[in-house]
Amino acid sequence: MPAELPLSNGNQGVHGRAVQGLRAPRAQASPGPLSTARLRAYWFTPPGLIVILATVLAFALRLFTLTRPGFLTGVTEYDDGVYLGAAIRLTEGALPYRDYAFVQPPGILLLMTPVALIGRIFSTAAALAVARVLTVCASTACVPLAGCLMRYRGIAATALTCGFLAIYPDDIFTARTLLLEPWMNLCCLIAVTAAFSRGRLTGPGRLVWAGVAFGFATAVKYWAAAPAALLFALCLITRKQSPGRARACLAGLAIGFAVPLAPFALAAPVAFIRGTVLDQASRVGAYVPMSLRLAHVTGLIDVFDIDGKLALATSVRSLAFGTPSPAAGAAMGWIPFAAIGLLVAVIGAGYSWDWHRPSQLEWFALAVAVLATTAILSYSAFFYHYPSFVAPWLALALGGAAGCLPDRAGVRRAVATLAAVLALAGAAVDMYELAPLSVPDAAQVGRLIPAGTCVVTDQVSDLISADRFDIPPGCPDIIDSLATTLVASGGISVQGGAGKIPAVVSAWQSILGRARYVLLAPGSARRIPPTAWFSENFVPASRYYPYIGQLFERRT
Repeated sequence: MPAELPLSNGNQGVHGRAVQGLRAPRAQASPGPLSTARLRAYWFTPPGLIVILATVLAFALRLFTLTRPGFLTGVTEYDDGVYLGAAIRLTEGALPYRDYAFVQPPGILLLMTPVALIGRIFSTAAALAVARVLTVCASTACVPLAGCLMRYRGIAATALTCGFLAIYPDDIFTARTLLLEPWMNLCCLIAVTAAFSRGRLTGPGRLVWAGVAFGFATAVKYWAAAPAALLFALCLITRKQSPGRARACLAGLAIGFAVPLAPFALAAPVAFIRGTVLDQASRVGAYVPMSLRLAHVTGLIDVFDIDGKLALATSVRSLAFGTPSPAAGAAMGWIPFAAIGLLVAVIGAGYSWDWHRPSQLEWFALAVAVLATTAILSYSAFFYHYPSFVAPWLALALGGAAGCLPDRAGVRRAVATLAAVLALAGAAVDMYELAPLSVPDAAQVGRLIPAGTCVVTDQVSDLISADRFDIPPGCPDIIDSLATTLVASGGISVQGGAGKIPAVVSAWQSILGRARYVLLAPGSARRIPPTAWFSENFVPASRYYPYIGQLFERRT
């Protein structure tokens, strides 16, 4: 608008009033989206306060895990070393699939590249600590995202969504270190936030960004293709209302998925497809009974001990934090089946109260929850972090069911109160289970290994924690020993019989024969086929350390 000319006191007539009328809207302009007034109006309301409290609770529970002895830089997992180690190698110029075996898509390596630089500047143990803190933040961020998606349904739906996700046992324990599910979930919920507004699909402009986020989530873990495909299907179903939705969503998906993958896939296309698709699809894992899987999915795993017995009153760690045997599933009996039946009944009752009431978001969340649950229950392998993929969709489905209840203040207040009570009770149980946890520090093993010496391990997190993640000239670069076995065997794991394949045995003998030291973690026989050759050529160089394993030195 052009600058206004000054008016004399004698010319305050019609023209003066017109100018004043033009100035009035400027003085009464609505506040910006990040203004204090608008933020206060959004967050300082009952649903907003519920989201804030649930987020604080989720962050406290997840961060508390890292305060347990050894959990910040010690050895707590196999996978975290693989992802961080591969990211470190990426900063050194080595590419997965081409230079070493790797069976996951490369999205997590791109996310962890800044953390890997910390490892190169300071120490790999420091990088591991940073990666774990960031994963706690990623897992926590899923709570407000899910809550804000459901807040339009009121306090009951918001409380149930946030409370369930905040205290979900497997999601808490998965967040303790660098695993794929928290980062995949974060990208997925960012995508859903872009795709829906107050339960309805947004326009093509936002759906492009939703597709990009879903595409990158799939580049982190292929499982994200399930909700991405369902979103595209929903866009196709509603294409008469907005013809550009499906094209926008598909374009975003292609960009978000292809751009991160292209450099790696083009560098080694055959190894990329074989490792991330064929080897994963043909992989055979240890048998896990259905009752044990259901205990994880429903959250009941938090109240069972290592023998599969109810143990709230004991000091025995829950199954989520131990290594249960298949017999534990039999000991649980019918309880996990009853729990999943109750969960289905609760969600079904809410959705069926009025079939026309659930929004597009709520039907979408329910479809993803059903698909994700079916997938992890039927997959040949099962690990405690798999149910984390189901957690946000179950939370949204439960919130959607609560949102479909009658519009009566008493009913909504009762549901919100029940959700708050269950969340506090679940948090207390989680804290009780987390408090006694501890793991040893791998630095004591690292001191036994001279810096710059060639050392091979089946669990690279041991070397990262010990700050011995070096690769001198001529030393084999083994980031993922399980992936190395899968590639050498054509997709067959040790549990599936890879140890009987001569090519696999020969490959590992060649790898280990070039090392001065070999560090074998507990359970190494699941990744490296044991042979008499190893005992003939290596002798123990340390005692056995729980969680870390034992160091061996090549005979001179």
